[in-house]
Amino acid sequence: MHGLPIKEDTQTLSIMVIDDSASERSLLQAMLHWLGNQVLELNSGLKAIKYLATNPGTIDLIILDVLMPGIDGYETARRIRKLEAEQNEEWCPIIFLSGRCGSEYIAHGIDAGGDDYLTKPVDATILKAKITAMQRIANMRKKLVAAKQQLEILAHTDELTQLPNRRRFKAILESEMARSRRHNIPLSLAYMDLDFFKNINDTHGHEAGDIVLQSIASLFTYSLRTEDSIGRVGGEEFCICLPGNDSAHSIEPCERYRSIIEKMPIKIESKTITITASFGLTSFLPNSDDATDLMARADKALYKAKQRGRNCVNVI
Repeated sequence: MHGLPIKEDTQTLSIMVIDDSASERSLLQAMLHWLGNQVLELNSGLKAIKYLATNPGTIDLIILDVLMPGIDGYETARRIRKLEAEQNEEWCPIIFLSGRCGSEYIAHGIDAGGDDYLTKPVDATILKAKITAMQRIANMRKKLVAAKQQLEILAHTDELTQLPNRRRFKAILESEMARSRRHNIPLSLAYMDLDFFKNINDTHGHEAGDIVLQSIASLFTYSLRTEDSIGRVGGEEFCICLPGNDSAHSIEPCERYRSIIEKMPIKIESKTITITASFGLTSFLPNSDDATDLMARADKALYKAKQRGRNCVNVI
């Protein structure tokens, strides 16, 4: 490796060096450490693939030797790209490392999934330039990952209450239904509706209605049982998934939720108001129910609770 360039402050990258030669790995590690990066050394492509499979998203850059026993660098790159696709991971930049510098080798590396090519012996100035370029790519990758995560949150979260929205809650419910079938454990579902909510909007305004909904969401954040899940599925309608209990054994927690809501004062400007809620509760029937069936039956139970005079738990 040629003379070291002047060190500059740069963002730390997590770099995986894959080379069967211990001396080559040591030289690269020394240079990369000098440039302020963290280095993980591995001596085979198979070890690299195994690490990436169990530690997704932890590596910013891969420097990969072409000629290695077992599977070579080209095949390693192809398997890494396949793994990223299977795990729905953003691609990680790969720089190939080889003593062969012909154009056909560079083209082969790019076709295999590489992004750049370094020839041995490695020139430190060229390495530094390529690392700087890869830092820019790594920064863009991190921004894409963060943006993707934020979009997923927005797609599955109710903006006002920050609870799971209908789509996300239905996915949670389907997951619990599958677990219930697989392990033969009971499951129940409650539909909850805030009583006379329209009167709050009509009397105090829609901002007051928003405060009430946010207050209910906050209440459940602190009082919901660990095993239960809640989502906002409509204007003033919420669904609660209660795993491990059939409807008969879910009456008690629903009554507790109902009582907490009834006793909770909600401050709106200079006024304090109270609100009640009605609950419709039903058991999951594993041999016949899908999520739509279960939610529809819980909604029917809620309608019966409204007919009974509201502020109660009704079971069907």
